[in-house]
Amino acid sequence: MLDERYFSLRAHLYEREEAQTIAFKLQELEAIWYCSQKNAKRILKELEANGKLTYIPGKGRGKRSTLLFPKPFQKEVEDFVTACVERDELDEAAHLLRLPIPKSWIAKASYDIRKMFSYREQSSPKDVLHAFIARSLTTLDPLEVSITFEAHMIEQLGDPLLKYDAEKDEVRPHIAHHVEVDDSSRTWTFHLRKGVRFHNDEELTSEDVQSTLWRAMNTEASTSWLTEGIRSIDCPSRYKVIIHLDKPNPFFPRYMAASNLCILPSGIPFDEQEWIGTGPFYLKERTENKLVLAAFDGYFKERPLLDEVQFFKVSQEAASIINFTVADGDDVNPAQKHEIETGFRFLTFNFHKKNIVQDPYFREAVYHLLDIERVADSFGWRAFGDAPESPSDHQYVEASSFVPKRSTHLEKKSAWIPELLKKSGYAGEPLKLFHLEFPSAVKEAEWLEERGAEYGIHFERHPFNFSNFYTEDMGRDVDLIFMGEVSSLDPHLSFLGAFYNKNLFFRRFFPEWGLQWIHDKLEDFKRQESYEGRERVMDEIETYIREQHLLIFQYHPVKVRTFHPMIQDVRFQSFGHFDFSKIWIPR
Repeated sequence: MLDERYFSLRAHLYEREEAQTIAFKLQELEAIWYCSQKNAKRILKELEANGKLTYIPGKGRGKRSTLLFPKPFQKEVEDFVTACVERDELDEAAHLLRLPIPKSWIAKASYDIRKMFSYREQSSPKDVLHAFIARSLTTLDPLEVSITFEAHMIEQLGDPLLKYDAEKDEVRPHIAHHVEVDDSSRTWTFHLRKGVRFHNDEELTSEDVQSTLWRAMNTEASTSWLTEGIRSIDCPSRYKVIIHLDKPNPFFPRYMAASNLCILPSGIPFDEQEWIGTGPFYLKERTENKLVLAAFDGYFKERPLLDEVQFFKVSQEAASIINFTVADGDDVNPAQKHEIETGFRFLTFNFHKKNIVQDPYFREAVYHLLDIERVADSFGWRAFGDAPESPSDHQYVEASSFVPKRSTHLEKKSAWIPELLKKSGYAGEPLKLFHLEFPSAVKEAEWLEERGAEYGIHFERHPFNFSNFYTEDMGRDVDLIFMGEVSSLDPHLSFLGAFYNKNLFFRRFFPEWGLQWIHDKLEDFKRQESYEGRERVMDEIETYIREQHLLIFQYHPVKVRTFHPMIQDVRFQSFGHFDFSKIWIPR
């Protein structure tokens, strides 16, 4: 069994270890073990009694203490992984992989780890796929979710009334098998399938639809905009729902296809830990470090071919090395799928603080400063489609739009930066630059910090994680922030959500004058009945954003998904994630 205290101690202090010896201060152990110095001393004595280490207290106030270890840390890590493989202890291995273990060690042991965390045919027989995630989950509330992995999980757990068909750019029947609309386009009638079951085996009826929509209408949730135009909801029969709108909205069926409005059972308060929906998978287990989705045998559509998908929380390094695998006894070369992400990375400004970012000359200076070609040269990235130097090269597509197909090259002129800064009146005051704590995001923020310093711009980096995403504190602290936006399968609905979702940074940080201009355009967008008409309005909004420098487009990432070649029918679903309901492995 993993002694978390011991492995955590060595992992966090390993960079300073020399000849299995570490000099340290007791205050450091308070942060590692989340305890007082008194308890830290007690734990050290206990580990020493168990033969794990030798503790030599520092003599004199402020003097460092010393730890001596009988075995090299790498050997202990490898021995523990080997023991986990022999005993098939997945949870124990995942626990170790959550610690900051050197990446090279994980790579060396990756075959054994992949073999353990793999698809396997168990004695049941049961088809189980294992995957790694590098962070804790935030919310699985469909009305509040604004982060892609969690949104993808909700798509596995629940179903909306309608389903968006990306190939045909239209909505099709799903829980509702037929839809009618009156001549005014204000009254929509949904006829529900019979026999649709929730995960608790209760049948879905019109009351459940009404309850789900009322929940969205009567909260301040981030996605309640999807129901803002609803005046009333009638349930004339068990399988019939009539929705009355305040005004015509040809786009309304797209709202009813949003996974945020997946139908939940009435009469049961929503509970993230006891998620009840109608989706192809049900929530079997959710802890701080593990998430298990199990196939729902009563699914009204095609049952998933996998029986379970288990997600284990590990470190970023472990997650980047080990992905979906099959335990077949052979160390085969993994298969890969490359896809340009339906989203983009950007830098935006907080217009709700009185600072220099309010000045258009300053924003233009930052626009020329953040040159994606210079960033790519610094990090050895290559543009997607260029001849690769190695299979692992980071690839990107320069962004000037929300989607790759509308993106073109944007010329950056660094020679203009000094004059623009002079016109802005910037006097060197520090600006808080927020960025995610992932290694790649840290590198990009460090690059901008160093590049800005060349022109006298003082950026102060502030890392944050997804648990901070929903807090109001960020709105008070941020001056500039690096972030990304990823689309669902419906890019037009996602475009609306980018500006209507209260949690997203466009809505939280954009100026009121900019949002008002965009919202007026979005009303025109919703009236468009053709794909081409909506694309035209989107292009107008993006042009306005670029001209005003409300945000600075960076790039569209090229996602590389690695998996064992035996895994069949790997398809990308919303937000660039695998559709687990279609994956299968030949026996």
